[in-house]
Parts: sequence; C-alpha cells; structure tokens
Amino acid sequence: MPASFKIYSSSAGSGKTFQLTKEYLKLALQSEDVSYYKNILAITFTNDAAQEMKTRILGALRSFNEQGLQEKEKRKSDALLLNILNEIKDEYEQPNLTEAQLRVRAARVFDHLLFHYSEFAVSTIDSFVNRVVRAFTTELKLPHNFEVDMDAQTLLSTAVSLLLNKVNTQAENRLLAETLQQYALEKAEEGKSWNNLPEELAEFARHLLNEQTYEHLLDIGTLTLQDFKKIRQDLYAQKQTVEKQIQALAKEAADLIDQHHILPEEISYGKNGIYSYFRKWNASFDITTANSNAAKTVSDDKWPSGKASTGAKVSLDQIKGRLAEIYRAIEDLKERETQNHLLISAMLPHLYKLSVLSELERCIQEIKVDKNLVHISEFNKRITDIVLQEPIPFIYERLGERYQHILIDEFQDTSVLQWNNLLPLVENALAGDNFNMVVGDAKQAIYGWRGGEMEQILHLHRNQTHHLYQNSRFEENVAPRYDTLRWTLTPEHLNTNYRSAPEIITFNNELFGYISQANPQFPLLGAIYDENFAQKAPEGKATGLAHLQVLFTKEEDSPRKFDLDQCTRTEEVYAGYASEDLLSYQESTLQLVLQMVQQALADGYAPRDIAVLSRTNRNSKLVANFLKQKKFDIISQDSLSLQFAEVINLIIAFFRLLNQPANSLARSQALYLVYKVVHQELPDGATTARIAGLATTPSVDPFFGFLQQQGFDLAYRDAGNLSLYELTEKLIRVFDLLGKNNECEYLFRFLDLVLEYTLKYSNNLNNFLEYWDLHKEYLSINTPKDRDAITITSIHKSKGLDYPVVIVPFCDWSLEPQTSTLLWGTLPASISGDSKLRTAVVTLNKKLEQTALHQQYTQKLEKTFIENLNMLYVALTRPVDRLYLIAKAQDFKKGGAQKNVSYWLQQFLVNKGVWQEATLCYQLAKGPTQAVSHKPVTEEVYVLDKFTSADWAKNLKLKQHANNVFDFETQQEHRRWNRKLHYALARITYAQDMPKALRQLVHQGIISQRELPTLTQMVDHVVHHPQMQRYFNRSVTVENEREVLDVRTNRYKPDRIVFGETGDVTLIDYKLPPGKPEFVENLNSYAALFRELVFSKITCVVYYFEEDRVEEWEYTGEVAEQR
Repeated sequence: MPASFKIYSSSAGSGKTFQLTKEYLKLALQSEDVSYYKNILAITFTNDAAQEMKTRILGALRSFNEQGLQEKEKRKSDALLLNILNEIKDEYEQPNLTEAQLRVRAARVFDHLLFHYSEFAVSTIDSFVNRVVRAFTTELKLPHNFEVDMDAQTLLSTAVSLLLNKVNTQAENRLLAETLQQYALEKAEEGKSWNNLPEELAEFARHLLNEQTYEHLLDIGTLTLQDFKKIRQDLYAQKQTVEKQIQALAKEAADLIDQHHILPEEISYGKNGIYSYFRKWNASFDITTANSNAAKTVSDDKWPSGKASTGAKVSLDQIKGRLAEIYRAIEDLKERETQNHLLISAMLPHLYKLSVLSELERCIQEIKVDKNLVHISEFNKRITDIVLQEPIPFIYERLGERYQHILIDEFQDTSVLQWNNLLPLVENALAGDNFNMVVGDAKQAIYGWRGGEMEQILHLHRNQTHHLYQNSRFEENVAPRYDTLRWTLTPEHLNTNYRSAPEIITFNNELFGYISQANPQFPLLGAIYDENFAQKAPEGKATGLAHLQVLFTKEEDSPRKFDLDQCTRTEEVYAGYASEDLLSYQESTLQLVLQMVQQALADGYAPRDIAVLSRTNRNSKLVANFLKQKKFDIISQDSLSLQFAEVINLIIAFFRLLNQPANSLARSQALYLVYKVVHQELPDGATTARIAGLATTPSVDPFFGFLQQQGFDLAYRDAGNLSLYELTEKLIRVFDLLGKNNECEYLFRFLDLVLEYTLKYSNNLNNFLEYWDLHKEYLSINTPKDRDAITITSIHKSKGLDYPVVIVPFCDWSLEPQTSTLLWGTLPASISGDSKLRTAVVTLNKKLEQTALHQQYTQKLEKTFIENLNMLYVALTRPVDRLYLIAKAQDFKKGGAQKNVSYWLQQFLVNKGVWQEATLCYQLAKGPTQAVSHKPVTEEVYVLDKFTSADWAKNLKLKQHANNVFDFETQQEHRRWNRKLHYALARITYAQDMPKALRQLVHQGIISQRELPTLTQMVDHVVHHPQMQRYFNRSVTVENEREVLDVRTNRYKPDRIVFGETGDVTLIDYKLPPGKPEFVENLNSYAALFRELVFSKITCVVYYFEEDRVEEWEYTGEVAEQR
C-alpha cells in the first residue's frame, strides 16, 4: 500500500485501543513472514496501557483459532477477523486471501510471538527511549552501565547541598556566594523568610528536569554568573532611570503647588485630583497609576475648584501651564516605558535564582558522574541534541532499518521533545511506503505540567504542520521532516462512544459545546471542541438507563438529607447533626457522596462498580477517610501506600528501635504495634503500663527479654549482624507477619524496596530510615485486582478507565493558573539588548498584558483554562450508567466565582432554562432504580500465601563467588588480597566507578567493611598509576573480561580491552610476579585476533601486582617488541 500517516482524533470511549490493536494485527497478518511483527513499533503512554495492548493482541490472535469460545466471544472474534481480512484484501491487494489462510497466519504469528516475546515491540515511550539510550551510551556521552534515576527530589536536594557546600569551602566561588547572599538579603527586605533558601532553590531547580523549559535553558546555559550580574545591574538601572525621571517631575509639580500655598481642595476634584496624582508617584511608585480626574483637569483646562480662594485662583493661573507640561511629560514617559518597566519589574525577583541554575546543573552533573546516574528526564534531551542537528540521525540507522511501522497512542500527552525524537523514525518509515498512525484526543490533554502538548494532535489532524515548528530554534532541521508528513497525512475521526449511556453522551456534548461557544476569546478551545468533537452512541444502544444528577452545596448548608430520587430535601437530618446545625461546604459535600454511594449500593451496584473522582489528592483523601470511618471498603492512594500498612509500620518501628535502642518512643511504639498487629488486640491498662515501663528502662535488655518471653526470637545484636534485607526477612518471620491484616502485598513490595535500596545506596539502617521518611508518601503497591471495594482516586489516575457509577465531588476547581505559576517567556530585543539574555522568568499576573509578553501570557491563560476544562471532560466521560456531580453554590455574579467549574455548570443550567436560584438539585436523566447488568471482568489472581525464609546463621556460610576470590590452595594473605584486587578491577570501567564498585563487593559479601579501606587504597594505586591511568579515564571505551572467539570457537579473555579514539586498541592482563613467557604469548595471541579485526595499532600491557610494574609493547604481527 502507498505511504500513509493516519491521524485518528479519538474521543473518550471511542475504541481507540481496539483501533490500535486492529491496525497492529492487520500489519502483522498481511505478510506471510511469520516474524513481520518485529517491524512494528507500538508506543503507549503508561505501562498499564502497554500491557493492555499486548494482552489484546495476543488474545485476539489466540481467539482466531481457539475452540470452545463462548458464543458472544466467538462472534466478536469472527467479526474482527473478517474486518481484518477485508481490509487486507483491499489495502494490500491480496484479493485471493481466504479466511482459513488468515487463521493459519494468526496461529503461526501467535506461536512465534510467544517464543520471541522480547521482540514484541509494544512499550511506553520512556521504555523505548531507554532502549535507544542504552544502545548508544558513547554517542550520547553517557556513562557505561549507568543507573536510571527517577528520584528528582533527592537529586535536586543533593545538588543544592553541594552548591551551598562549595560556597562555604571554596574561595574561588566568591561570586556565587555574593549572588546567594544578595538573593537572601532581597528576600529579607521584602519581608520574606530567607531560611528556606535551600528548599526554594531545589524547587526552582525542577525546571532543569522539565522538558517545557528545554529551549530556554539552552539560552541560559551560555550565560555566566558574571553575565547575570551585569544583566541585573543593567535592568535595575533601566528601571531606576524611568522611576527617577517620573518622580523628579512629579516632585517638581507637587512642590510648585506647595510653594504657591495652594491647598489640595482648592484644585479641581480636590484630594482625588491632580495634586494627589503628583504626590502618589513618590509615595508608592506604580507605573500603571492613572487618574481620570487629573486628565480631565488638563484637557478641560479647569484648575480651580469651587472652594478655591482668590489667591489660589491667581496662583493656579500662573503655574497651570507648567503643571500641564509636567503631566503630559509623565504620561509620555508612561506610554513609552510602561511595557519595559513592568516586564523588568517582573523579571528582577527571579534573576538571582535564574543565575544559579547553570551552577546547579553543574552540581547535578557532578553527582551523576560520581554515582553513575542519569536522570530519566535527560534521555529525551540527549537524543534531541543529536536528532535535531543531523539530517539522518545515526542513532536511528539500525532502528530505522528494523521498524517500518510506527503506531503511537495517547498522542496528546506526548511532549514536543518526544515527538521530535520519534519524527525521524516516522519519516523514514513513510519514505519506505509504509503505514504509520497516531491516536490522540486533545480533549483529554491533562498532562501539560509533564510536557504534554495538546496542540500537536490538533495541528497534525488539520494538516497545519507549519504551526508545529514555527518560531522554534530547531525550525530549520524539523521543517523538511514535516514536509514529508504533510503529503501522507490522512485524518480520521473516532466519535462513537461505546462506553457511556446515550443520556450521558448528550449531556457532555451539550455542556462542553456550550462552554466552548461561551469563550470566544480562546480560539484554541474552539478548535478542540469544534463541530467534530460531539460524540454519538452506537446504533441500537438502549436509552432510558442512565442516571445523571448535578447537585450544588454551599457554606453554611442545611443538615437535612436529599431524596436523590425526587431531587428534593427531606426532613431527615444527617447522622451526627442537629436540625439547627449548619454544615460547611466540605461537610455537606461528603454527606452527599455518602448518600450517592448508599443509593448505588441499594440499587444493586457492587462496591467495585463505584468510583469517586476528585481534582486533587487532598480531596480524594478527605473522601477516603470519611468513607473509611463509615466502614466502607475502599481502594485509594492512601490505602495502597506502604506508610499506612500496619505490618510495614511494625517493621519500621523495630528498625527505629534497633537503630536507637535508648529511644523510649521507639520502644513503646514497637510494643504497641506488636499487640495491635501480631496479637490482634489493643493493650489494656495493665499492658499499657507494662509497655511504658519497658520503654523507659535504662538498659535495653528487659525490653528484648520481654520479647523472648512472648516467643519472639529477636536480639539487639541483629541490627549489626544482619544486612537490611535479612533483618527485614527476620522480622517478617519472627512476627509471622505474612497474612496479618491481608497485607502480604505490602510486605513483598517493602522487601523489593529494601533490596533496591541496599543495592543502589547502602546497607546502613540509619540511612534507610532517612530515605524512608523522605520518600514514604510516594511508595505504594499496585491496585489489587480482586478487591470488591469503592475506588477513590484523582481524575488524572482515572484516565483510560471506566466505572458503572461515577461521583465527582468538589466540582469547584479554578480554570485559571495558580498565583505562584511562572511563565518562561522569550524576551524582545528592547529588553535583552546586547546581554544575550533571551529568556524571561516572571510570575503570572494581569500586568503582563501590558508587556511584550502579552501574547505568551494570553496563551498560558488559554492553555490553563483548557487543561482544567479537559480535567472535567475526563471525569465526565468515565461513567457507564450513572454520573453524579457535586458543585459549589456561590454568588455567581461576582468575578472570582466566574473562573471555576461550578460557575460553568450553573451557566449551562441557566442556558438550558432549568436553573432556579433556590434549587440545589438537578436531575437531568433518571434511570431505573435497579443496577444495569454488567458482567464483571474476571481475572485469575494468584496470591502468595507462603513466605520462604530461613535463619541462614544456622547453616553453613558460603561467600558469593568464593572460587573466584579465594585461593584455597595456598591460603597466603597476599594472594588473597591480589585475588580481591583482580576481582575489583574487573568491575571498574573508569576511575570514577571505583567507590560504587567497591561498595557492591561489600554488599555481595566478597569483602568485609573492615577490608574496604585497604582494598580502596590498592585499587586507587592501580587506576592512578602513571602508566595505567590513561586506560581508566573517560576518553576511552572499555570492555572488562570480554570473551573473544577465533574461527575454531576457542575462547580468549583479556582482563581489560581499551578502545582509543583513533582506531587503536590496548589489551591488558593483570598478573602475579614473576613474569613468565606465556604472559607475553597469551597477549600476543589475543592481539593476533584483533589484528584480523583491522585495528591499526594494538598495544599489549601486563600489570604485575605486588611489584607495581608495567610491561608494555606494541604488537607487530610477528614478535613482541619489548619496551
């Protein structure tokens, strides 16, 4: 088929995953090559989405030949197969292909996929980028064998600490110290605390990891601290010059009036007139100051007021000419300078932070090199640096040959960098006359804060590709690629909603259509919610089954319950309230959520059918705590969090106790949790007194003696004798925690966490507890699939899911940016001048409308409005049968109330003609009082109910890799050390890797903590040896103990192979003295193999332990030249 780039503009519930699956299957089955699927790359946004797509593809392939399918499943499978068959016949010109032949192909592809699962290329975009980066570490200037770091908080906090440490310890950082000092002083002068400087710098430094600021950071990265110092001085001077000019003129005018003894009330408009105008400039300078009375006085030339004395009238007549001149001069200055003055005033508060960003970036790079880390945010930037500089990016040469079809899901959440990085692959695939596609929905773009760009899907679908690169610094490189796309673009709409009831579909069409039309000031909103956005229900779908209700509550609301069926208040009062009580907005909202849940359950819905979706995690937590108090089983972020699992709290309590045995609070908490979690009872008075006594004894022995009496074999020495992982296992084993409180998932996740921490960081208990305290709120288990519980989650996390019953409380979120939001804008030349500063960082506020950033400010307002409206769209398109909305009743005539979701819900009801001021409940669709039948999705869940763990101390102890490390024949001490030295060197690529490699040896039990300093000194001596250090620096490429095969498949393994930058190679062996002829012969044998690989220069090196001697020669192909 000819090249085609199909752009699907989908809507919620429109079957985009089905479409992706169908297109994948069609591509995989149109070829007789059973492995053709290897040419297809499908990219999704989340791991769950990738797994779902894989499951659907494999499920479909299996169902095409599976016997014993239920009738409904059989019909669906056959319909999909016939659909694919007809499209293959039509699009790939295979008119003779039969159904039987296609089923055979499907069976063969299914089997081949299972046996080559690693080449089943359906993954998240992050996973794909990670694969690219791993394959090209040298080209992308990344360390070999790096670890992916996803912990931005720790990275940035460490970078700030390193920066501040440099200020305190290094004299050459005088300018940095001065910059930070001035920043702190400026904050103090503004009345703000400077004590939180580290936290504020760390928060601002998040922009270094943000793709949205990438181009701006490229500009800033070229500027030094000295540059910023001069920029600040210049901008401050510009600002001061304008202010002094205006203030001098205003002072002259005010003094002139005073000198003539004219009172303010004797001048036209009195204290609100021109005298006040002149005085105000020196009292508090605001360049936007305006005074219509002063303007009228000058334009009408009417100066005296009715209260003016004869003398005042005479004096005013004498000086009014000069006063009018001064007024006009000030207004002229305002007209010329307001734009720049406002912009400079907005920029100055952020310049100090901006100036240290480059220094923080250097600190981050130091940390990465030291710890061999690469933060995940860096991947796309590294690839972009290459992709946008080359017409044919070399890093894609191999991938381009392999992947001929690129399928991209959730395109509205794809960032600009991610898309620009994928663009060469798509272009290459199209050049080979291949099918490619993307699927997205700009109405569900809610990840702008993470780099998602809603305009990409919009402009691609409309074939307005020029909008995607105009005014970009990469326009020259990207434009030709878009030209290739432009000729192959085929837009398609998926606007049939297979999920929701027809009444819910109609409600959403009307609501969002109305909001779009009511906001013509946002053209992008109109483009997204245009005439094509409206959805339709599938033909024949039953109506009258949906329930749709909008309720408003308020501050000081009535405690009387609603009759939700009749949409009226009753006389019954909420439990726990009296009839005269008044409920807060929060209390009233929670009570309504409870009523809605109770109604759904009473009508036959199961708890798992119900979801409560909130805009913020804070509101989700309020709902979760409230329903939990009412004894409902729930699944929420907190319920999945490790920190709220009691078995984990017990382990952490004992960690704290073993870390600080004298801590009475740690002792009492540990014993309290033993009773609560292990004995499943709360301590009575006597037990509580016993716990208090054991918690305060001077010695720890009575405490552990009490545990022994209880049958718990735990001792204080365990903390020192066991690794963290072993200690965790022992606590689980001793207290028999598996199965307690049905929290086994939390235990396994915690064990994974402990193992990850010890391998990545250390085995130190105190350090782990610090890590836990910093990260515990982010650590959780996956959502269990077998729980019949109410889901309480954020709208963000509900995206892509559906529920029979959806409740959306707190529908009052703002559609405007937060007051602390920063705008990264591009500066005009009038401000940047010769300073090379092209970027302005300013706090978003209305005054920016009067600056050169007005267009960028308006775009920010528009995108924020749309993204927050999209949040409502995502929430309202999750339900299948029932939708409840709870909004906030306010005085909607006030301006502030018009900027939130509640206002637009109210205006929509006004537009429909159903709004009444005294009415708080609106039933827009009333379905049956019995639940609509939904067959639950059954999935086999395997629960691990056994935990295999044993006290290894009672068994024979064997250290890992013992045969490689110890010389059991001689047992000589120096031989033992040399073995360990050899083992350590085999794990070091560059000199900077040494600390981490040696820590790993400790963790693996190869060396002890006591041996670490000695071995560190020995390794350091080798890697920094004058003749060896060049083989351990980052300018070379290294392979340790890499096997080489000759034509007879004999194996050769030099200890170290070093590839130089000019096509040369060095082969290194580590040996024990004395030197032997076979040492030279072995290396020459290795070198002969490398000669066959056409290396121009081959150097051989033998390093002798103990003698610290280096033997080196260049291999000539005949005999060794000694030197």
